[in-house]
Amino acid sequence: MQEEVAYLRIFSEVSRAVLSVLDVEAVLGLIAERIVRPLGIKASALRLLDERTHRLELAASHGLSEEYLGKGALFADRSIADALRGRPVLVENAPVDDRIQYREEARAEGIASILSVPMLVKGRTIGVLRIYTAEPRRFSQEELDLISAIAEIGAIAIDNARIFEAKGAELSELFKVGGIDYEYEPPVAEDRFKPGLNDDIGEQKSYPYFRTLYRLTRTITSTMEMKDLLEAVAREIAEALLVRGCCLFWLNTLTRELEPMASCGLSDAYVRKGPLSMDKSIPRVLNGRTVWIADVRTDAAIQYPEEAQKEGIFSMLSVPISVKDKVRGVLRLYSSTSRSFDAEEIEFAKILAEISGIAIVNAKLYQERTNDITFWKTTLDYLGIGEP
Repeated sequence: MQEEVAYLRIFSEVSRAVLSVLDVEAVLGLIAERIVRPLGIKASALRLLDERTHRLELAASHGLSEEYLGKGALFADRSIADALRGRPVLVENAPVDDRIQYREEARAEGIASILSVPMLVKGRTIGVLRIYTAEPRRFSQEELDLISAIAEIGAIAIDNARIFEAKGAELSELFKVGGIDYEYEPPVAEDRFKPGLNDDIGEQKSYPYFRTLYRLTRTITSTMEMKDLLEAVAREIAEALLVRGCCLFWLNTLTRELEPMASCGLSDAYVRKGPLSMDKSIPRVLNGRTVWIADVRTDAAIQYPEEAQKEGIFSMLSVPISVKDKVRGVLRLYSSTSRSFDAEEIEFAKILAEISGIAIVNAKLYQERTNDITFWKTTLDYLGIGEP
């Protein structure tokens, strides 16, 4: 009997990995590698559409032999053609199914079933994610949802990485025009965020939490513009955890103050009530601890208790956002009534905080790159050097 699939664990680990890098090749490799073991499959491969030739080119794989990968071009594989139309296609017995182009090679490789899933960006198919199993296997609708979600988030991450790489190339050209020798290198950030084990989330909540995280991740990957992105993230988190409000803070390491990045469900007067000191406002969070405040009226860790009461806040949950093992921000959840959080909700809040941190860092990197381009264009124009 097949074991229960840990939907949330798999999706959160894969999505956090691929969203933590801004390099196309790295994103592709991470997707291919990270889905094999947790899904209990033999291998995976990603093929992307070449916009010039309109052919599917192998971009990354894991678990397949060089001999199988070099078997030849895919031009008559009907399962691939069907997947390119936007729906998953399962071939349960690949060695004998005439939809598969290289049946004998599949048999020699020890492949039984092949699942082809489209990689979609805004309704546009950019490639196909292929799943290979050693034994004939059918996939439940929930498993198909999970694999399709991974394929979609991977596709969007690839698209965003391409945009970022284009910005880097543009900056390189501007530097060259200005006489500066600069070669763009994408920021490799695979180790920025340390994935948790999610052991406190049981099977009953794993699938619904995965669906919630999928919606949030789609929101995060929809844009790199800081303001719109983070406001949407705050709104999604508040709705997901059924709280009155949510605020994302980022730590200013010079002033040691928490600066609000985005909020939902809170008045602007409350969000901008005054400097929020990391050493005075729930300081235990600085040590990486998630802190629940049962009653803001009586807890000494609250820096602005009167303002919180006036806002109608009763309970508060503060979750650290860590980057390379250092707390760089805080996700805060606010309730109007006495609200406790069980272990599963707290673990899920930690995952949401980590995804929020990825969103903030990526948006900051994109904003910095955009600002650099604007600055150098203005400088070159002022100097009369002209554009590349």
